[in-house]
Amino acid sequence: MCGASTTRVPEAADARRLMRVFAKLIGRHIEREQLLETLRREHDSYRAFALTDPLTLIPNRRAMVSELNRALANAERRGEVLHLAFIDLDGFKQINDAYGHDAGDRFLIAIAEKLQNALRGGDFVARIGGDEFVVFGPCSSGTPDAGRAAMRERLSEVTSGTFDLGVAGLDYAGPSIGAVNSSPGERDCAAVLARADEAMYAIKRSRNRRRVVNG
Repeated sequence: MCGASTTRVPEAADARRLMRVFAKLIGRHIEREQLLETLRREHDSYRAFALTDPLTLIPNRRAMVSELNRALANAERRGEVLHLAFIDLDGFKQINDAYGHDAGDRFLIAIAEKLQNALRGGDFVARIGGDEFVVFGPCSSGTPDAGRAAMRERLSEVTSGTFDLGVAGLDYAGPSIGAVNSSPGERDCAAVLARADEAMYAIKRSRNRRRVVNG
């Protein structure tokens, strides 16, 4: 706060006191704004932390549920179909037991990176449990069933093959993946996940039977 004059003006008796009062008020306002900005940043950081899997740094179950509810509502409004894949890493416990938890963590991180790299525009991936992931996205081309099959095939391809576990290389046959389409007007997140989970277990049982027969 300042003033200017072309002539000398006597200083009022209370001028310095008032200037100090104004300076304190301005300083407190600046401090308040800085505090609010710090709180906003901390809130944003906490929210991001609450929605992120700390190991793989991809969205967690909470983030997935929120985003899936939004995606289902959008699909219903637009008359579109959503594909959803439920991924379970077969043999993960054996990997942990054989190579150690650090190797298991490296494997989970590698799987998450491969899934992220396989996403199309509009797709979403999350780690929802220890060895479980979910991927969903809109049907981009072809029939819904063809799109669902293409998603499952794409995810199967990127999650199988050789993985570097640090202590050893792993030739992984791939996870069990169940993929489903959302039904017209479906907005129940839990129902879609349950159907995908059921489809995943059907694949897992089929793979286990083949191992028994081939063994």
